This record gives sequence, structure tokens and C-alpha cells, in this order.
Amino acid sequence: MNTTHPSVPAHFVNKMLTIAAEHNCDVDQLLNSIGLKSSDIEAGASITTLQYGELHHHIIELVQDEWFGLLSGGSVPKGAIRLLCQSVVHCKDLNHAINRAGDFFELCRGFKVKPIIEMDGDCFLSKSAKLDCIKQNEFDKLIKFTSPDTARSTLSVWHGFYSWLIGKHIVIEDIYYNFSDDRNKSTNNKEKYRQHYDQAFIGHRIHKKYLSYPIVQNENSVEDFMRKAPYYGLIKRDSNESLAPYVKSLLAKSIGENLPSATVVADAFNMSVTTLHRRLAKEKCSFQQLKDESRMEAAIHYLNCPDISTTAIADLLSFENSSTFYRSFKKWTGLPPGEYRKQILDKSNLKDSV
Repeated sequence: MNTTHPSVPAHFVNKMLTIAAEHNCDVDQLLNSIGLKSSDIEAGASITTLQYGELHHHIIELVQDEWFGLLSGGSVPKGAIRLLCQSVVHCKDLNHAINRAGDFFELCRGFKVKPIIEMDGDCFLSKSAKLDCIKQNEFDKLIKFTSPDTARSTLSVWHGFYSWLIGKHIVIEDIYYNFSDDRNKSTNNKEKYRQHYDQAFIGHRIHKKYLSYPIVQNENSVEDFMRKAPYYGLIKRDSNESLAPYVKSLLAKSIGENLPSATVVADAFNMSVTTLHRRLAKEKCSFQQLKDESRMEAAIHYLNCPDISTTAIADLLSFENSSTFYRSFKKWTGLPPGEYRKQILDKSNLKDSV
């Protein structure tokens, strides 16, 4: 097994396989499909996040439910998660994203529940609520018979999903369950949040500051999320994880406007400017380098579009004028934009003629 990849603990794997068996899936065949045997899992072996994602996608194919193992209320068609992600990554901030996710659930076939926001002093409650078209007694019955494991997994995935969207681990203040505590009372809770049982809902209580955090993901990063789903949503982002990709994603979302300053970006990640620069320096890059890369990649994208003039590209990228864009692009690539575009078109014409 390749130990360089993050691994998934065996109990997560066993939980997924147990639910798969309840849906009449052949567990041995599922494990063989990712190069493992039942004896490996029985021995407590962990698997990589990519293997876990692959296992999950194999099960989806068999049961035809993309929300497999999570609280939905019905079978969710394939493609729903990708479409949800592509919809919310264009949102301004987490508040906008959660509300849009709720709108998505109202329209997407298979769901009976959606996330909602309720303000609670300096915090907000993220709760699982019924869709507008679902009767209250139907929703109450669904929640009542949802297993504790499904409820916990669902809340974990939503927490991970929100954290992924803003590129920062969200600290939970309280977590609420609608069932009684079914775990060993003597077991120490290693989490910092408070757990409340026998509540009227399931959800999280989180500080309201996170609602204004900007969404830093984009459609390109959605594909990485999809490859690792759903475990991507169950893992907590290490505070020492590489910061540069998240900063670059945030900058890329601002292309076409005045790019945010280092101060604005540092505030978005709840850190000082000094910490931002120090973290990026440890990753062998700088804030200015990430700004240049974001603008360069956007410029190359536009140069692939013959109908957009270099003057228009300079304006789209918020350069003062075409001359400044010309000098910057030549510094980045060694070629002026016109020559770079000519090479792109020449290669494209050559492919078409083959």
C-alpha cells in the first residue's frame, strides 16, 4: 500500500461495507475491485483516501444512490454531488453557499432534507430541516428512524464540506443529536465541542464569523473533491496543511476585479499578514508570486480565445493599460502576448490538419 497518501481508519471502511451489505452488495467483490481482501479489513488495515473514494463510487454504481450512507430521505441520482459543488463554489461566502445548497436540495430529486441557518447570538445553527414540499410528519418520521451512525456521518460530511469551501477548518462550538447517547459514558471525548443528545434536531452550532468567510474553491478543485468523496468531508484539515493552493484559489476567484491585498487575504484566513507571509515562505513561494501565477494562468486562458483582443485581456485582468500587461506577460513567459497566442494557434491548426 502506498503510505504517502492520507489513510482512512478501518472503522470508517467497516461502516461503509456494513451499509453496502445491507443493500445486498457483494463485499468481497467490492474490496477486490480496489485491490484488497476482507482479511485486510478484518485485520484493521487502513486504506488510502483515493481507495476509499473508489470504493464509495463502486457502491454508488450498485445501489444507484449518490448520497449513499448519508441522510437524504431517498435515492439521489448520480451527478448530484458534482452539480452541488459546481453550484456553490461560485458563491461569495459561506452564508451564500449554505443557502444555495438548500435551494439545490429543494430542486434535486431524491432529497427530503436540506441545510438551513438559524442565528443564535454570536453563533449560528446549521440544521437539517425538511424541504418545503415535505410534510412535517413525514420529516419527523425520517429523522426518528435515522440511525445514529448515519446522523453522525452526515454531520461530519457537512462540517468537512463547509471547511473545504472556505479552505479553513471550522471550529464547532456544539453538536446536536436527536437520539440518546449510545456510546460508552466513560469514553473521553477528544473533540473540543460540546455534544447534546435527545434534541429536537441534528446540527452544529458554529461562530457566526465563518459565515462571512469567502469561498476559495473553484470548478477545478471540485474534481479533486469528487475523487476523494465522501471521506474528504470526514477528515479535518491540518493547520499545517499547505496554504498556497487556498490563497491562489481565492485570488483566482477575484480575477477581473482588483485582486485582494495580502491584508485582505490574511483576514479571510483569520491570520495576520506576517503569519501569511511566513507560511507562504515556508512553502517556497510568496504572495506576489501567487498573484502573478493567477493572472498569468488567466491570461493564457484568454489568449486561447481568438476573439478576445490583448487590449481586452489587459482590461479583464485589471492591468492599468496594455503596455503594463505586455511587459508583465513577457516577464512571466519570455514571450509577448501576441507571439504566445500565435504559437497556441499554430499548434491548434497543426492538430486540426492531422
